Amino acid sequence: MPPAPPAPTPVPTGQVTANVYILPGAIDLGPNAFGDEAIVIYKGERMRWRNFDGAEHNLVTDSPVLPEFMTTGLLAPGDEKSFDMSTLGTTKVHCTIHPQMVGTLIVKER
Repeated sequence: MPPAPPAPTPVPTGQVTANVYILPGAIDLGPNAFGDEAIVIYKGERMRWRNFDGAEHNLVTDSPVLPEFMTTGLLAPGDEKSFDMSTLGTTKVHCTIHPQMVGTLIVKER
């Protein structure tokens, strides 16, 4: 059973937070470690990575097109890290510890 999720980080009034989950069992899920579709964030939203897996992960982008998010840094089970996304673009993402965990991150206009 995954650890209990941490208490949500307070969000400034009016700012939308889009949660991105590292799913339980993510290491074995490979390209579905973050779900079975691309991660879509809208420009101006806060993207919050939440680790619901039982292992540590470090998510990074494969290209510098989204400068607000380059790496989560080490996320222990239950940890989270947020980024305010203001640049439009698309990049692949992966875990540096478990390179089979891959996904696509898209930031677009609403």
